[in-house]
Amino acid sequence: MNRILLEEMLQKMKKDLIQGKEIGNLKIGALYALGNQLDAIYYFMGHELSGVLEVEETISSPIVPALEQISNQYNLGKFILVEEDREHITFDLDRCNSCKDLTISKVKMPQGFCSFEAGLYAGLVEKMTGKHCFAQELECRLQGTVDYCRFMIVIPQE
Repeated sequence: MNRILLEEMLQKMKKDLIQGKEIGNLKIGALYALGNQLDAIYYFMGHELSGVLEVEETISSPIVPALEQISNQYNLGKFILVEEDREHITFDLDRCNSCKDLTISKVKMPQGFCSFEAGLYAGLVEKMTGKHCFAQELECRLQGTVDYCRFMIVIPQE
């Protein structure tokens, strides 16, 4: 259990409740603080969400512009392409939805936090390409070394 992260979440929940703000994302973060096995659950939830988003197959058109558009449409964070080839897409999310409201100085995570987004983007690319994809968060803003979250999506080739 990450006690520091949990305390940060609880304090922010208290503040937001007093101000009449939503705390849904904070509840999810508090669950994450209770154990790392939730990474797989968040990845799965993100992947499943991709199934209900309206996405067209893009076999003949570029994937990256579609991901940029989806990121904007659903307020997932600013999609910034780092590298792309037939086998993978590496990108940054500036103001990543899962961690944008957390204070880095108090939380500082040893590993990534945004497995929900990893699963979501893997599912989106899977839906676009018809290929079983996998995504992983390479760097997270909450690790305190970068100002963004970086992800890589692996696209298998036959």
